[in-house]
Amino acid sequence: MRIRNAVMDGSDFLKKRDMKALNYQKLGWIWLWVGALVIFQTCKKNEVHEAERVPLSVGTYYPNSGKAGSLVTIEGEGFARKLDENTAHFSGVQGEVVAVEEGRMVVRAPEGAQSGPLIVGNGSQTQEVGLFTYQSLTITRIHPANGPAGSHIRIYGEGFSSLTEPVKVRINGKDAAVSGASDTLLVAEVPTEAGSGPVEVFVDGMHVRGQDFAFQAIRSIKPLTGGAGTKVRINGEGFESAADGNIVDFNGKRAVVLEVSSTGLLVEAPEGVETGPLAVTVNGQRATGPVFTLVPRPEITEVTPLSGPAGVEMTITGKYFSPELEENIVLVNGVAVPVTAATGQKITLTLPGGTGSGPVAVVVNDQRTEGPQFRDQNLGIVGFSPDNGQDNLEVTITGTGFDPDPGANQVTFNGMPAQVTAATENRLTVLTPANVSTGTLQVIVDGQVALAPREFRRTGVQTIATGLTSVYSMVVDESGVVYAISGQRVVKITPDGQVSTLAGDVTASGNVNGTGTEARFNFTYISSIVMDSQGNLYVSEPTGHQIRKITPQGVVSTFAQITSPNKMVMTSGGDIIVSANRNPWRITRQGQTTQLHNSNYLSVTNIGIAVDENSRIYFFDASYQYDRPNLGFINFATGETMRFFWIGGGPYGVLVGVGDQVYLSSQPTFVADGNGHLLINDAFNQRIMIRRVDISTREVTAWLDFPLGFQDGPLYQAAVRHFYPGTMALAPNGDIYFYQSADQAIRKIFLR
Repeated sequence: MRIRNAVMDGSDFLKKRDMKALNYQKLGWIWLWVGALVIFQTCKKNEVHEAERVPLSVGTYYPNSGKAGSLVTIEGEGFARKLDENTAHFSGVQGEVVAVEEGRMVVRAPEGAQSGPLIVGNGSQTQEVGLFTYQSLTITRIHPANGPAGSHIRIYGEGFSSLTEPVKVRINGKDAAVSGASDTLLVAEVPTEAGSGPVEVFVDGMHVRGQDFAFQAIRSIKPLTGGAGTKVRINGEGFESAADGNIVDFNGKRAVVLEVSSTGLLVEAPEGVETGPLAVTVNGQRATGPVFTLVPRPEITEVTPLSGPAGVEMTITGKYFSPELEENIVLVNGVAVPVTAATGQKITLTLPGGTGSGPVAVVVNDQRTEGPQFRDQNLGIVGFSPDNGQDNLEVTITGTGFDPDPGANQVTFNGMPAQVTAATENRLTVLTPANVSTGTLQVIVDGQVALAPREFRRTGVQTIATGLTSVYSMVVDESGVVYAISGQRVVKITPDGQVSTLAGDVTASGNVNGTGTEARFNFTYISSIVMDSQGNLYVSEPTGHQIRKITPQGVVSTFAQITSPNKMVMTSGGDIIVSANRNPWRITRQGQTTQLHNSNYLSVTNIGIAVDENSRIYFFDASYQYDRPNLGFINFATGETMRFFWIGGGPYGVLVGVGDQVYLSSQPTFVADGNGHLLINDAFNQRIMIRRVDISTREVTAWLDFPLGFQDGPLYQAAVRHFYPGTMALAPNGDIYFYQSADQAIRKIFLR
């Protein structure tokens, strides 16, 4: 049993030995195959590298002169990857290759060579770079290697000193002023419009050319206006090829770079952008370009028409459009429609048809505003005239798609049917209904509905009360009740003309607090009255040097003591701004007084003072330039000030225009409407005119114009005599109240 087992064990051993030998044999073949494969791949890789090798090509080199040991930088492509495969010969003498990197090789000029050609090679190719001159003059480097005109660069090297003539520097062939020099360092100023090119030094008949200087300049930016999110194209030179190498800022706020090339950048204006210069910084060197002006988003005030077919001209009016045609984009129901004309306040286009119905949107320099809905249909209202009036007024409506049969056109004014007296396809003549009110003008034809681009307004002039003498100032509450200083009393006038005394006496004066007729005042023609949000009245007494408070129940008390207070205005925050002793003061709701400005030139004593929604205080300059009447302002919230000639500055008159080109009369009355405007009343050349000032642009336009007289009725029929100075008051609903002293009448101009 043991022998059998032993035999069997020996047989297994032989089998295992034979198997092991076979495995070793197989393993040997595998290693042989792997080795062959590695050799094959290596050979193939070398073949690929040889096939992919870029031909040797040299672009520039610097410096082009120096002593033995000088380092020369050669820029180009096709250099060998291995340092020792590259060669450099100076007039046949081999130099040392110090470094090789992508696009650049640095070599050292050898001893024993002389001036002559510099030739480089990559192991398979050679190319002559240019001449290298052995001399004491050389440039080793410049710093910075980029910058704008007027910046300074430092040129490092040797041999800059001279006892015979000043050293000269050129950048891209243009002479650069040298502001500092030693044998090894020059400081030079980059000349105007230098352009990019080599830095060269000339001294004692020797010349050396160093590395190229990258000139930075911003030629233009477009657009020049916009806001956060506006994409701005910057044209110039000296920009980095990598976006993050260009730091762009708008007046100090960094912007995102979207696109980049050597001659241009596309950037996006950042959040919080403000008016100021745009600048680009590359490698720490800053180039400043034109001013980018912050402009609010466009505002649409009217779109004409709000419906219509293809071929009809559409006009969009508003603010903050661009006079550059291509900077305005108009979308109708999301469809871009080409703009045919544009100004800052008006855009014109031709409807293409087929846009479908939807909103009208205007995009100016990437700032979008959405306007009213447009209906893509045949029926449309282009305009109507007059756009305001009263009952039974003949109104002409122009547009498209009307029915020549008058009875087939349904016209309503604020929902009230109007009589159509004549009709063509493009014109309707209608009479306004009885008791017409302010609202939408609408035309319906064959089921299509067209809306007018603006409301029809019920307007006119109405006399509220007569028989009132010596009215110096007025204020109007939410319900249309007027409170006025009349003589030595404060009167209350209801909307239907009922007059009653709230406090004081018609003729008796004095300084007495109390209730109703028990109180006594010392009013003069420069006294003023204002109202707070609780209905309390405040009156100024210049001779009494105080401000008095009157409750809605007629209780009179002393509110504040101040020298010679006259014209006042109530701010939205409940403070009183008063002209006192020729300067503006603030009186808080608690009666505390603070002088806001100290100047002898704020003469507002008998004219007025106004405060807008942005805390600007406006005043009339009746002293500094007495023959050139004008308005100025001071903003104590922001520090912004323009004391003289903000509006006006010409001779007496009513010339409209912008800023100091406007003419004012000698005693204009003015109020702020709380919606970005001042209203100014003037009397000149037998006319009464109310002009409106756009505070943002300083543009003054004729707003209302009346012949002299005393007649109520629609605006086009009414006549008005002179406003008594300082009595124009603006009601919360926008109605204008004034005192016509020649007729002892308080009158109202209603605009809705």
